[in-house]
Order: sequence, then C-alpha cells, then structure tokens
Amino acid sequence: MLKTICYKSKAKLNINIMGFEAIFNETQTKNDSKNITGVLVKRGQVFFQILEGESVIIDALYLKIKKDSRHTDIIELLNKSISQLSFKGFDTGYSVIEHMDALYGLQNYVINLEKKDTENSTLFLQIIEDLLTT
Repeated sequence: MLKTICYKSKAKLNINIMGFEAIFNETQTKNDSKNITGVLVKRGQVFFQILEGESVIIDALYLKIKKDSRHTDIIELLNKSISQLSFKGFDTGYSVIEHMDALYGLQNYVINLEKKDTENSTLFLQIIEDLLTT
C-alpha cells in the first residue's frame, strides 16, 4: 500500500548551503534506494516536504524526521493512503526546490497533475501557491 505524508517545519540550525547539500545528497541516496519520491522545498528556514512510497517505509521515515533535532515546529499537512505516486516523474524522483523559478516549475508540474485529476493535486497546488506568495 502506498502513502503520502506532507509536512512543513522550521530548521533549528542555520545550515549553510554546503551542509544542506550534504544532507540532501545523503537523503536522496537513501530515498532512492527505498523507492521514495517527493519534493523538498526550502525557503529561508522553512521546509515543506512531500514524501511518497510504501506505507511502512514512509511512516518510519516520518517518525525519524519528527525526532530529528534539526527540525522544529513540524506541522503535518497530509497523511493518507494513495493509489499512485504523484511525483515519480518529477525530475529525478526527488528534488530540492530552493529558487523561485524552480518553485514555479513545480507549480506547473502540479497544475498538470490537477488537469489529470491526480490525488491530492489541488491540495499540493494550494500549498505551493501559498509558498509563492509568502
């Protein structure tokens, strides 16, 4: 069974770009090996993440994230079973969005998902639009 979890949090530590890249590369390798897809958006100290994959794996990963001392103020936006992965075709299967242009690219991707009536696409689009306007 597949599942998606979507959350946002604040970084506890001020991570420089090199530290962030190192964390992301390690995370991407682990996620790729477990067939986890999704998107990570970083804007200032705020992170927004969508995770998708096998339920047991996603639940374990999210529990680990909630215990990670680098996160604070974690707000769960979505946690539910899904019938298909929404972000499998997005870039390499897992992408970090740091710049506004890339965020607009993600918005266009989700608009296309919405046109295909993909699960949760309307919710994801609203969250992304909120990120663009804040």
